[in-house]
Amino acid sequence: MITLLTFVFSGTCFSQQGENSCKVLMKEISTTYKGDCLDGLAEGKGTAIGEDTYKGMFHQGLPHGKGIYKYKNGNVFTGNWNMGLKNGEGEFKYKLNDKVTLLKGFWKDGEYSGLSKPAEDYRVTNLSGIENQSITKVAGKEAIIEISFEKAMKKYIPRDLAIKLSSGYRIDQNLKVVIQNYNCPLNCTIHYTILVNGIERQCNFDFDILQQGKYEVFLSNN
Repeated sequence: MITLLTFVFSGTCFSQQGENSCKVLMKEISTTYKGDCLDGLAEGKGTAIGEDTYKGMFHQGLPHGKGIYKYKNGNVFTGNWNMGLKNGEGEFKYKLNDKVTLLKGFWKDGEYSGLSKPAEDYRVTNLSGIENQSITKVAGKEAIIEISFEKAMKKYIPRDLAIKLSSGYRIDQNLKVVIQNYNCPLNCTIHYTILVNGIERQCNFDFDILQQGKYEVFLSNN
């Protein structure tokens, strides 16, 4: 029999995995979760524990952003994640022949790529007023960018959203903005405002897409 314990305070929950709990989709850390939650999945800051332990940022139930991952054998990775895979700059501390070794550098799609930064699919050139952001390249060869916005744990499209593109065109659909038929390199400039304690905050996010493909862009203020 599975016992479910869930306490929710301002979008934060503690759960022992079970029906209707806030789920973590990586099985190695899916036994218990404490942290931010959205639509039944770990989202934002949290700690997940299973045979391994992860503390850091989550998106759609997976480690995404900066975090610390401790393996059951004592090895530790500290750095950036992209939808459950090591991606970006980080360091890996592990034991080899009873000697602690530190491997620093860059990872791409879960694999160590060396001390030099690997070829970029995209780059962020400006960020202000936005608490959390991510760009994820997903499977698909079509030139499509899906941009979603979140505030107070709810998806929406900002009322004064302004997007400038160097190529392609914009379509608003199902609480997200879709950019289609762009050419690389693409420059995209996003601007909108939000209210924080009754005061307007200017939100800016500029990025370049360097390799054609399908991307998901996520911007949130929670």
